[in-house]
Amino acid sequence: MAKLAIFLTGAGALGTSPLRFSVSGQSAGGSMAVNHLFAHSASVDGALIAAGSPYGCGMEKDEEDRCYYGNVDIEQSVRWTWGRYAQNLIDDPSNLNKVPVLLFNGKSDECVYTRVMRDTFKTLQYFVDKDYLFRSFNTNAAHVWSLDHGQCHCGACASLYGSLRCCDVNNCHYDLSGDMLRKFYGSIRPRVKAHPRLYHVHQWRYIPWETQNETNETNATKPTGPRRAGLWKFALVYVPTGCEARVLECRIHVNYHGCIRKRLKRRRLWATSIDLNEYAESNDIVVVYPQAAGSPRVGNGCWNWGDSKDDQYFDTRRSMQIGTVMNLLKNLPDALQDAELVDLSKDELTEGLNSSILV
Repeated sequence: MAKLAIFLTGAGALGTSPLRFSVSGQSAGGSMAVNHLFAHSASVDGALIAAGSPYGCGMEKDEEDRCYYGNVDIEQSVRWTWGRYAQNLIDDPSNLNKVPVLLFNGKSDECVYTRVMRDTFKTLQYFVDKDYLFRSFNTNAAHVWSLDHGQCHCGACASLYGSLRCCDVNNCHYDLSGDMLRKFYGSIRPRVKAHPRLYHVHQWRYIPWETQNETNETNATKPTGPRRAGLWKFALVYVPTGCEARVLECRIHVNYHGCIRKRLKRRRLWATSIDLNEYAESNDIVVVYPQAAGSPRVGNGCWNWGDSKDDQYFDTRRSMQIGTVMNLLKNLPDALQDAELVDLSKDELTEGLNSSILV
């Protein structure tokens, strides 16, 4: 491991301008992307939701069935949204009117059914103008991210109970990352080969402090324990070559993984398999990959997208996990200065059949 100094110039997006970012996620990460979209709608340039459930789904009766197999109570989801806003816990949902949102789900997904994604679409119709709401449900993709190249055939890894081979990406002849970025930003440059380096950012440093006693007028706070926050020690960050000297001027994208094994190698594989870095390299987009540790309630390596017992503010600006990500984004230059820059081995980048290195 080696450190690389990041030299910052200009005032850019993180200087005098308000923080802007786009967000995406798959599975539990897809539902996290939904939560982040609603919690900070005033700051989001666009969102991709892959196999994610509607906002507030986790609080519905029989949520395990509804959020994975469908039949979500749409009206309850909408009421939940406006209720969170009335409590001043999320940004005004009206901000979403003209925010591009892309929904993706494959016909071979046996973990989160397309019925759920249709429910997510119906819920978002209450907030997002029709010209900004997109869906792609026509591939045979499994519970994965879709690429338009590679050896993992479309439909591989349909069930989480099978082999993990090809369980990050499928080649469904659909470039999900590229389509997403075009929906968000319009014309973009073609992807290029990404460099094999990721920053390990100490995300525990950015966990929000908790209010000790909300009835106490002093609002005293204390640090939140990392285990309570359900976060892994490090986030992974890809900084394009063109952004190393001007991080403040580059766009930011946040990508939430799905439930993932604790091994660092698996986490790095996700962050180098979905073609985001390839597009980031040619379009000057810094990609932040937050990392979840999970908990006994939400599962190992999973995000808390719907459990109020671990965190009653899980889907709001006061969420421990979303709050950590936002603190990291707001302090990204300093976070990168203090981070370890890891040069990944060729063997690691090409492990299995999930590599996104273009050939």
